Amino acid sequence: MNRELPIYLPIKAVLLILVQAFIFSKMALFGFISPMIYSILLYIYPTHKNRSLWITWAFLFGLSLDILLDTLALHAIVLLFMAYIRPKIMRFMFGLNFEQKSFRIQQAPVAQRYTFIAAIILLHHLVYFSLEAFSWSKWLLVIEKTFSTGIVSFIFSLLLINLLTTRKK
Repeated sequence: MNRELPIYLPIKAVLLILVQAFIFSKMALFGFISPMIYSILLYIYPTHKNRSLWITWAFLFGLSLDILLDTLALHAIVLLFMAYIRPKIMRFMFGLNFEQKSFRIQQAPVAQRYTFIAAIILLHHLVYFSLEAFSWSKWLLVIEKTFSTGIVSFIFSLLLINLLTTRKK
């Protein structure tokens, strides 16, 4: 079975959103950490596909997550921002390799991939928790939640990426 077909990406995205909404959002590790694994959508989306379609999908995925979790469009705003800024992050992380049409994240060295995932997760969480707090006086709480939730999200995201990506035999 070919897992590179275009139909598998929306299926993976919908499954990630459902797992986030019904499993990970119910977790409360150490009383306040709920991993946000849906940010790996930014990792699994192909690099040189239609960017405007990706931004539209990111908004719709975020909006559906907001509807399921009742979070006042925070996920939609953050996913929309991250989908917009993703090429800039990739250009920074992968350099000139990103400019090639044949570039795939899965072919990059492991250290670069993990750094990219960590950067996406930390930036995603920083924007999310900043919008959630919506106050400069709570900057310490934003930083604390960003790093604590980011570390746990990074671990769970790596586990899920290994489950979702195809293996070469």
